[in-house]
Amino acid sequence: MAIRVLNESQIIDIIWGATLLGGGGGGSMKNGIELLEKYKKDHPGKPIKIELYETKDLDPLSYAAVTAGMGAPKAIKDVDFSVYATNAYNALCEYAEKLEPKRYIKYSLAVEMGGFNTFVPMLISLVQGMPFIDADGAGRAVPALNTLLLHINGLDTSPLAMANGNNDKITIELSNKKNAELAEEIGRHICIAFGMLSGLSGWMVRKDEIEENLPCGTVSLAEKIGKVLRNTEAKDKFSELRKIGLGCREFCKGVVTKVETITKDGFDYGKVYISDLNTPNVEWIIYFQNENLLVTRNGQPIMTVPDIICTYEYQSGIPLTNADIEEKMKVSLGALKVDQMWEKNPKMFDMWKPFLKRVGYEGERMPFKY
Repeated sequence: MAIRVLNESQIIDIIWGATLLGGGGGGSMKNGIELLEKYKKDHPGKPIKIELYETKDLDPLSYAAVTAGMGAPKAIKDVDFSVYATNAYNALCEYAEKLEPKRYIKYSLAVEMGGFNTFVPMLISLVQGMPFIDADGAGRAVPALNTLLLHINGLDTSPLAMANGNNDKITIELSNKKNAELAEEIGRHICIAFGMLSGLSGWMVRKDEIEENLPCGTVSLAEKIGKVLRNTEAKDKFSELRKIGLGCREFCKGVVTKVETITKDGFDYGKVYISDLNTPNVEWIIYFQNENLLVTRNGQPIMTVPDIICTYEYQSGIPLTNADIEEKMKVSLGALKVDQMWEKNPKMFDMWKPFLKRVGYEGERMPFKY
């Protein structure tokens, strides 16, 4: 059926799968699971279920809205983020009702794939009893608002609403509704004022805009990936993922020998060094700004964004973000082919060039290859 009800186990599968699709970013799986556990604790006895809608079943005149988190991962610990998310969502709804004509927000949509940021809009669905859409704004995780497909494929970023746990709230309205760079700059300053943690809601879109510009079916894909990671005993999860039709490959199984991270301007920049266990004297390096941007083999570039560079802990199958990876971990390093919607805008790679330049790469795109 096109509309189905997700139970708790399926939601956990989605959190696992979305973490791998996040490509090093999008929030740790641990944070997503913790947020789910906090919701259960705060709503004892309430069934854990979410209606998942395929895009073809959406009301063409109603709107979907994104709700996400912005801020420092450490600030989320021991905080009931559902309050932040709900406050931001309600602030957006208040704004939408004042528009002429009014906009009716009926659905919740993920801004990106990630262990935390895919679950936050699911949390809105749980709290509000609102349907969740089988789609998202990027098909992966991204480091900034202007690297979302929501922006790259021409959809409006403004208006946005931000709120903290005290329901201090603000709406960002830009004269150029597509100026994602300015929205990012303003949003980060507000987030700092809120104590490095804020709920963020916006990107009001309708059925036709989603189907024409955004990756569809990504929540179901994350669920399938999560089932493989959680339930398959085989250590080579990438081979198992290919069996379900996912474009992917393993680069190596290796040991993390060093992790370099610098936090600057609200981002984590760094490198992960991995020694190949099967091929002597081969070193792989992941370069990241929150998300993985580039992977090299003995200094030679192998693949760049937007295709997805990802890792999992190969004994447990647990997908890893760059906040999770530690020295001496044994990991599987691999790649996932990114959603085809990234090919719609022929200039999309231009959005990534400044981020790659910051990690020392000024070449052209190097896409996924089997």
